[in-house]
Amino acid sequence: MQTKKYSKKYSFLYILLLSGLWNIKIVGRSIHRPAYTKRPLLEATWHKDNKKRYCIRSCQLQEEPLFKLFDKDFFYSRMFPQKVEYRYEKGKFCHRQTLNLLLEQLLQEIAEKKRKYTHFHILRKSNFNRRKKSGLLIVKFKEYPFVVKLFMENPKSFVRPYSKGVYPIFFFNMGGGVNRHLMGFTRIKNLEEMRKRIQQDPTWSQMIEAPRKWFWLPKDPQDIQLVGKNIGGKNHLETVIPGTYCIIADAIRLKDTTFSLFDSKARKVCMSLCNFLDVSIDPHIDNFLLEKDSEKIVIVDTEHFPTLVGLKGKPQFNNYFSWYYNLSKKCVQDMFFKSKPDRFGKES
Repeated sequence: MQTKKYSKKYSFLYILLLSGLWNIKIVGRSIHRPAYTKRPLLEATWHKDNKKRYCIRSCQLQEEPLFKLFDKDFFYSRMFPQKVEYRYEKGKFCHRQTLNLLLEQLLQEIAEKKRKYTHFHILRKSNFNRRKKSGLLIVKFKEYPFVVKLFMENPKSFVRPYSKGVYPIFFFNMGGGVNRHLMGFTRIKNLEEMRKRIQQDPTWSQMIEAPRKWFWLPKDPQDIQLVGKNIGGKNHLETVIPGTYCIIADAIRLKDTTFSLFDSKARKVCMSLCNFLDVSIDPHIDNFLLEKDSEKIVIVDTEHFPTLVGLKGKPQFNNYFSWYYNLSKKCVQDMFFKSKPDRFGKES
């Protein structure tokens, strides 16, 4: 999975104020009604050392994105195998033991707060906090044809969505408390579901490709324990997730040409594909690349988009303007105009 050096900025930022207030149901609150005492709470600690506890209280917290995205059995069944054949060089293999050594050294260099890494080229670091050692870092092996998405969080950073920039704030409010760390767990499962649907279609199966992907864990992983209270009408919820993990994917050989929103044909093809997949992938145009040899469209970002932004059902969008507009309207509604039953449950 070859990642271009770009800043992925959702266009709904620029039309948020223009579209957000249209057709929104504004619900007022009486000054005589009592305040709610059971506000949802999320608490994070290290699993084996829970002396320091960090928490966040928010009416946006939901059970599904926080406690059901990490599927332990699935995660361990999709770990990087003992050896993997190269995508473009048949008969040539890369061994897990080799990558283990390089990735462990990468983690050590990150712990030392280094700006450059011995065995990796940095592809994207805008979502990674080097000082706090948290966020998403995307790198490529210098000597091997694989890209690595490194996810790192600690209990404190996990419950501080408002300290990570604009987009994490939007996703937290729209997706029920979700973040990129949790969304990483959806990437391979969603990829497999997407492939099944595409392979069954005679048209899309000839046009679409995707990189292979695997999970990876360090040799001494630290897990984060999450405890939820008063979330989704339940008094107590609990799960344990990896604090640091990677997704290793094929590096894709790309053509010089790229998709653009100014290309009407590209817009139509990409949106049609997303609608075919019930918008289970992010329609953002930069997520679609052209493979050099096959000239197929390669989908590089496979996280489950409805979970990220809290879309329900099987949404369909006629075009990119419709997508931007409806997403912007939903963002404003979720952040500022949710009714109390929507925020706290029907029993509130």
